[in-house]
Amino acid sequence: MAEDKHTRECIICGSEVAHARWALGYKTCMPCGQAASKKVKHCIVNMNKVAYMVVTDLETLKQLNPKRTQ
Repeated sequence: MAEDKHTRECIICGSEVAHARWALGYKTCMPCGQAASKKVKHCIVNMNKVAYMVVTDLETLKQLNPKRTQ
């Protein structure tokens, strides 16, 4: 495999990131990017007569429930 002369450094570990990946806006190598993506949690909520809503905060999700006890 030929060495790609257009590489950048990963912002987490400093290893090389391919030019094509960097051009897409990814500033991390594949292993670091995969580890970072596993830390992100989200939920899709279907609201009554409203569009779907992406919720990333558990407290926000709790406030959306009209029948909550607390």
